[in-house]
Amino acid sequence: MTRKLTVIKLGGSILTDKSIPYKSNDEIIASIAKELKDCIDSGLIEDLIIVHGVGSFGHVPVFKHNLHLGFQHPDQLFAMSKTQHEINEFRLKLTAKFIENHLPVNLLHASSFCVQEKMKITDFFLQAVKGYISIGMIPLVGGDMLYDSKMGFSVGSGDQFMVLFAKQFSANQVIYVSDVDGVYTSDPKQNPEAKLIDTISISELGNIVENTDEAPVGDVSGAMKGKLKAILSLKDEITKGTKVILMSMTKYGNLKSILGMGTTIKHTEFVK
Repeated sequence: MTRKLTVIKLGGSILTDKSIPYKSNDEIIASIAKELKDCIDSGLIEDLIIVHGVGSFGHVPVFKHNLHLGFQHPDQLFAMSKTQHEINEFRLKLTAKFIENHLPVNLLHASSFCVQEKMKITDFFLQAVKGYISIGMIPLVGGDMLYDSKMGFSVGSGDQFMVLFAKQFSANQVIYVSDVDGVYTSDPKQNPEAKLIDTISISELGNIVENTDEAPVGDVSGAMKGKLKAILSLKDEITKGTKVILMSMTKYGNLKSILGMGTTIKHTEFVK
């Protein structure tokens, strides 16, 4: 019997405090790790890939050194090396917390198996990722600086990796985790009157993407608009029955509720 695959993106907005450089949300990370383990133990998740954002550990140095503009001068090379080192310190912090909760994660770098052209993935090698899943390990992949055949290097967003894994491995569940409950009629952090949209059809999503604000200055991942663009590219998978949701895990138990235990919590689901 084929095991079901869940691909989950833990956004930088929930793992870090984007307003403070290099500040991780340690209590939330611990809660997420424990809940993922509980979901696996209870059978709500079988096979799993975890994609993570880098938040203030990546966005701050990337903008500081203009790495988001691609390779322009040799002086950037040392800056990129230092940036990767700083991000890896955050990756290791995540890995340690997952291991502490007995999750067999395997930290992988997308820059080792993906190539981009003008910030779009054009080539990839996923045999190792697939192999690790087959023996029961959990690939852990984060936002990264990728070799770019036109730009020298460019930002590889976790949202792009979500789409890649969902398509290539025929994921059953694709879950985007943010610090907000889902998609709202406007930014709920700025407008207290904003309303949660609990269900969005693929036919509606294009218009919603067009009307969603661009990412704020200092965010290289595309923020909410970037997530919605990524989800829009999963329209064929959604039509075929892949469950795609956007939710928050700031409170323990939210994921278990979504996956079938307890009461339903606020979230947005994308349907055909």
